Amino acid sequence: MHSLNSNHPHNCCSGSTQQGIALIEILIAVLVLAIGLLGIAALQSSSVRYSQSAQERTTALIMAGTLTEMIRSNPVVARAGSYAGNCESELLADWALQLQLATGTSSCPEVEWDPAAGVYTISISWLDEKVTGSSNFEILVRP
Repeated sequence: MHSLNSNHPHNCCSGSTQQGIALIEILIAVLVLAIGLLGIAALQSSSVRYSQSAQERTTALIMAGTLTEMIRSNPVVARAGSYAGNCESELLADWALQLQLATGTSSCPEVEWDPAAGVYTISISWLDEKVTGSSNFEILVRP
């Protein structure tokens, strides 16, 4: 027979210690999972911001391509420098308004004519608060 006070490895305290460790392991696993989910949410947020910024840039490039085709379709008027100006220019007013609506900004594009080189420079700038603060690019067009 076994006595109750024997040094048997299955005493009353060993089981309760093991249960406490399992609970701590579960809490740590939940904490690691929560941190991972927060990281995924932040990554998704950044992805949406960069995607919207890329959409605005693409739209601005398409609109610049539209102006390029307008200039090239009427070379006689273009070589006279008639497309040079800003939002208030007669030939650019509608295009500039479409550009502003497409990019969601109120900045005015500028078109400069260099008669010596025979080249137009289309400069488009807008505020891009989502990513960089501002975006701009220039395109050179020869009519």
